[in-house]
Amino acid sequence: MDHLEEHDGEDMQLEVVSDGAVSTSRLRKKRSKVWDEYNPIIVNGAIQSAECRYCHIHMSCKGADGQSNGTSHLWRHQKICRAKEGLPLIQRQQDVEFPYVVNEIEPVDQILPDSLDAINFVTQSENSKFRSKVWKDFIPFYVEGKIQGADCVHCHKRLSADKGRSHLNRHIQTCPARGGTSINHQKGVLFHSSAPSLNSRHQNELSPALTNGKVQIAEYASKFLKGSSGDRSTLDEHILALPARDKMNPMEQNTSSAQTASGISRKFDQEASYQELTRMIVLHGYPLSVVKHEEMRRFAKSLNPAFNMASSIDIEEYLTLLFQKEKSDLKEKIALASHRVSLSANVWVPHRAEASVKYLCVTMHFIDSDWKLQRRIIKFGMFWSSPTNLERIIHFKEACVGDSVTGPFNVIREAISDWNLDQKLFSLTSVSEVRNDQGTSKLVDLLIQRKHLPLRGELSSIACVVDMLNSIVSKDQPMLNLVGNILDTFIQQRMSSSLTQQQLLEVVTHVGLKCPLEDAKWWHKIYFRLEVLLHFKKAFPSEELISAEDNKIVESVCKILRAFYRAVEVISGSVSPTANIYFNELWKIRTTLQEEASTDHTELANMVWEMQEAFNEYWQNSYVWLSIPVVLDPRFKITFIEFRLKRAFGTDAAKYVSAIRDTIRELFREYCDLVDKPGVDTSHREPRDVEVDGFDSDSLEDWDEHLNAQTRSQLLTELDNYLEDGLVPRKDDFDILNWWMNNSTKYPTLSIMARDVLAMPASALHCEAALSSEGPMIHKQWSTLNIKTIEALVCTRDWIN
Repeated sequence: MDHLEEHDGEDMQLEVVSDGAVSTSRLRKKRSKVWDEYNPIIVNGAIQSAECRYCHIHMSCKGADGQSNGTSHLWRHQKICRAKEGLPLIQRQQDVEFPYVVNEIEPVDQILPDSLDAINFVTQSENSKFRSKVWKDFIPFYVEGKIQGADCVHCHKRLSADKGRSHLNRHIQTCPARGGTSINHQKGVLFHSSAPSLNSRHQNELSPALTNGKVQIAEYASKFLKGSSGDRSTLDEHILALPARDKMNPMEQNTSSAQTASGISRKFDQEASYQELTRMIVLHGYPLSVVKHEEMRRFAKSLNPAFNMASSIDIEEYLTLLFQKEKSDLKEKIALASHRVSLSANVWVPHRAEASVKYLCVTMHFIDSDWKLQRRIIKFGMFWSSPTNLERIIHFKEACVGDSVTGPFNVIREAISDWNLDQKLFSLTSVSEVRNDQGTSKLVDLLIQRKHLPLRGELSSIACVVDMLNSIVSKDQPMLNLVGNILDTFIQQRMSSSLTQQQLLEVVTHVGLKCPLEDAKWWHKIYFRLEVLLHFKKAFPSEELISAEDNKIVESVCKILRAFYRAVEVISGSVSPTANIYFNELWKIRTTLQEEASTDHTELANMVWEMQEAFNEYWQNSYVWLSIPVVLDPRFKITFIEFRLKRAFGTDAAKYVSAIRDTIRELFREYCDLVDKPGVDTSHREPRDVEVDGFDSDSLEDWDEHLNAQTRSQLLTELDNYLEDGLVPRKDDFDILNWWMNNSTKYPTLSIMARDVLAMPASALHCEAALSSEGPMIHKQWSTLNIKTIEALVCTRDWIN
């Protein structure tokens, strides 16, 4: 075939005239059309290599014997050139010039003939390796003219390629970055390197290094370049060819340092850099003053000299904009939703500082339109500050907030008003300091009077479970102090020698519990050490660790604290549970306390009795709302509640079950009325004399009442049908929210009620704060800021985390 004709180096000789132009008058054979796609690299009047006009790869035109190796490999490359596929036709036709500029010198004319003598170009046998389809996804990497590696065009990982191709095929099948899109092959851009000049006479080889499918010319030795005057003096500059890239995806950001250098040519956006810096400060709790640190400024300049570091005032402004945007998006989402929301409120204090300021954090809990449980902080305000806190008054112009002026209820009221939640509230869970506040009680009474709370506000004063459990376990308990002394003695004995210390550490690794933090609750540390002691006894039964009497006390106390710890871990975990989980966890605590109350040890029995008294008080006030979510769990329903209460209270269980049934029906009737008249407030409706088809409105009131009663009866049948339907089999992977979403057509009104009920929180404390001795804390570097800035930091971090 004509287009595959081979050319001889002598036949294709060209005459180089004095001005550098090439004459084509001495061409002895018809020029192959393949040269329309390549720029010839000419040395001593003969073509030595060819440069692809699209991806700029250099391909040899000489074999190992110095003779021409034809153009077949050039045609094959054009068929698979990815850069050619991505360029428009006009750009292909115009892109005929050499794409590199080296001090405004034509590089082809400036390469010394003798500098290329030592180059080992790719041989015909080497080119035959490109017939494999695997090279559609790899770019060859040359060392001394031979293929030594292959760069994946998707993830840019370099693999060896000198021994077979099977591992390349395996990589393509598992490459995480391969998603059916091809790599962007763009022109390279030359940058002058700041590296020192290389004047070594041994630098006599120029091997084309390929990265991301483009040539990277790594530090030409100065002997390869002529000066502009045409003499052969050396240049003190080295040239680095880097491919231009517009965007970097996350996979590309993790590539090698040589590849990340290509980001230099990306368009710089100062505004975007400030926004990313703000997000980093918010997410990691850095002080705003980090932008003032000289080290931070130098680091940013080293990444991009064009970057001008923002001031702390700038970051505060960008933070405010980000906070307002995220808040606006969330408010719009809540406003458009038809569901109700539950609130939780807890107290925060500055990190390890004198409690001269107290903050209130209000969190909103709801199930969104996709039936996913959400938890968002919507308000963070200061509700008390010491009247002697002169420094804060001076720095932030904030007047002290005394107990007589305001309280936690003011922050809650502002949250309800700001987010338009007065008619969307379902429940309020709070710690004792908030729940016992007189202002909070007045606020709840006001909402009840306006009929904004369901069940006449019975769900508006839910006690925080974690707060209750922490109050039950007190350091004043003599038995807990006795157990603490036993543990101290045990640990001291184990630490007496390296052998016993190693044994203790090995047991700790098998306990399966997360070691408490330094600021953990006192009882949490006691429980962890008790588990270690009991596991140590099991691992080394021959060792006499404690007496038999002490062993009974240790096992009993450990069992109680284990029930406490697991309840806190489940209810206040990082993944918010649905409300149907609470009843069973607290029932375990109740059962455990009953079992341990029968002990023969008098002091231990007294401690358990005191714990029972405190827990039963909470249970009497909470068993109704704890039971409602269980009834809405299709695996248990009301039969489970009846089963549990009958075993616990015997004949007295009937009154408890009856109270639960009545509450569920009353709540369901309220939801029926909302469905019957959505968004209509009938509390302030004025009578109107309207005549319809000859009947005045008064004569039709009884008919309307009859229709409403009939509708309510039909809706109540929905609840009865649900309760009478069979139970859903229990499975480990059962998703109650998914079940209600799938059955919302069958139970339209009940599913709306279930979505609001299942979002109720049992705890106002979450994650590590629930087991911390100091409770939730504001970052030390944030506590010195203005309260509005603190609120923006806390809320924004929660929203974008």
